[in-house]
Amino acid sequence: MTIRKTLRLLLTFYSGFFPATFLISLACTGLFMYLGLASLTVLIWFKLFTLGIIIYYISSYKYKEFLYFQNLGISKVFLWTCALSADLLIFAMLFILSLKLN
Repeated sequence: MTIRKTLRLLLTFYSGFFPATFLISLACTGLFMYLGLASLTVLIWFKLFTLGIIIYYISSYKYKEFLYFQNLGISKVFLWTCALSADLLIFAMLFILSLKLN
Protein backbone atom coordinates (compact mmCIF):
# COMPACT_ATOMS: atom_id res chain seq x y z
CA MET A 1 0.00 0.00 0.00
CA THR A 2 1.34 3.42 -0.89
CA ILE A 3 1.92 6.19 1.60
CA ARG A 4 -0.57 8.40 -0.22
CA LYS A 5 -3.32 5.81 0.10
CA THR A 6 -2.50 5.23 3.77
CA LEU A 7 -2.62 8.96 4.52
CA ARG A 8 -5.94 9.28 2.73
CA LEU A 9 -7.37 6.41 4.78
CA LEU A 10 -6.04 7.95 8.01
CA LEU A 11 -7.64 11.27 7.11
CA THR A 12 -10.90 9.49 6.36
CA PHE A 13 -10.85 7.87 9.78
CA TYR A 14 -9.83 11.06 11.62
CA SER A 15 -12.41 13.19 9.84
CA GLY A 16 -15.14 11.18 11.54
CA PHE A 17 -14.41 12.74 14.92
CA PHE A 18 -12.19 15.73 14.07
CA PRO A 19 -14.93 18.37 14.55
CA ALA A 20 -15.66 17.21 18.09
CA THR A 21 -12.03 16.98 19.16
CA PHE A 22 -11.13 20.30 17.52
CA LEU A 23 -14.03 22.03 19.24
CA ILE A 24 -12.91 20.63 22.60
CA SER A 25 -9.35 21.78 21.90
CA LEU A 26 -10.56 25.28 21.03
CA ALA A 27 -12.67 25.41 24.20
CA CYS A 28 -9.70 24.32 26.32
CA THR A 29 -7.49 26.91 24.64
CA GLY A 30 -10.04 29.63 25.28
CA LEU A 31 -10.33 28.65 28.92
CA PHE A 32 -6.55 28.56 29.19
CA MET A 33 -6.30 32.09 27.83
CA TYR A 34 -9.00 33.26 30.24
CA LEU A 35 -7.94 31.39 33.40
CA GLY A 36 -4.18 31.35 32.93
CA LEU A 37 -1.42 28.87 33.61
CA ALA A 38 -2.99 27.55 36.82
CA SER A 39 -5.72 25.80 34.80
CA LEU A 40 -3.32 23.89 32.55
CA THR A 41 -3.39 20.59 34.46
CA VAL A 42 -7.18 20.52 34.70
CA LEU A 43 -7.58 21.33 31.01
CA ILE A 44 -5.15 18.61 29.94
CA TRP A 45 -6.99 16.05 32.08
CA PHE A 46 -10.31 17.26 30.65
CA LYS A 47 -8.96 16.82 27.12
CA LEU A 48 -7.73 13.29 27.89
CA PHE A 49 -11.04 12.39 29.53
CA THR A 50 -13.04 13.59 26.53
CA LEU A 51 -10.69 11.71 24.19
CA GLY A 52 -11.42 8.57 26.19
CA ILE A 53 -15.14 9.10 25.72
CA ILE A 54 -14.68 9.66 21.99
CA ILE A 55 -12.53 6.53 21.68
CA TYR A 56 -15.18 4.51 23.49
CA TYR A 57 -17.94 5.89 21.26
CA ILE A 58 -16.06 5.28 18.01
CA SER A 59 -14.97 1.79 19.08
CA SER A 60 -18.47 0.79 20.20
CA TYR A 61 -20.72 2.28 17.58
CA LYS A 62 -18.56 2.35 14.49
CA TYR A 63 -16.91 -1.06 14.74
CA LYS A 64 -17.85 -1.90 11.15
CA GLU A 65 -15.63 0.92 9.96
CA PHE A 66 -12.69 -0.79 11.61
CA LEU A 67 -13.39 -3.86 9.49
CA TYR A 68 -13.21 -1.65 6.40
CA PHE A 69 -9.80 -0.32 7.38
CA GLN A 70 -8.55 -3.76 8.41
CA ASN A 71 -9.56 -5.13 5.02
CA LEU A 72 -7.45 -2.40 3.46
CA GLY A 73 -4.46 -3.40 5.60
CA ILE A 74 -4.52 -0.82 8.40
CA SER A 75 -4.78 -2.06 11.96
CA LYS A 76 -6.93 -0.54 14.67
CA VAL A 77 -3.89 0.30 16.79
CA PHE A 78 -2.23 2.14 13.89
CA LEU A 79 -5.42 4.11 13.21
CA TRP A 80 -5.79 5.20 16.84
CA THR A 81 -2.08 5.96 17.25
CA CYS A 82 -1.97 8.24 14.22
CA ALA A 83 -5.30 9.93 14.91
CA LEU A 84 -4.63 10.60 18.59
CA SER A 85 -1.08 11.77 17.88
CA ALA A 86 -2.41 14.26 15.33
CA ASP A 87 -5.10 15.41 17.74
CA LEU A 88 -2.70 15.92 20.64
CA LEU A 89 -0.30 17.73 18.30
CA ILE A 90 -3.09 20.12 17.28
CA PHE A 91 -3.99 20.57 20.96
CA ALA A 92 -0.39 21.40 21.88
CA MET A 93 0.00 23.79 18.94
CA LEU A 94 -3.16 25.65 19.97
CA PHE A 95 -1.81 26.02 23.51
CA ILE A 96 1.54 27.30 22.22
CA LEU A 97 -0.25 29.74 19.96
CA SER A 98 -2.38 30.98 22.86
CA LEU A 99 0.79 31.58 24.92
CA LYS A 100 2.22 33.67 22.07
CA LEU A 101 -0.98 35.74 21.88
CA ASN A 102 -1.01 36.61 25.59
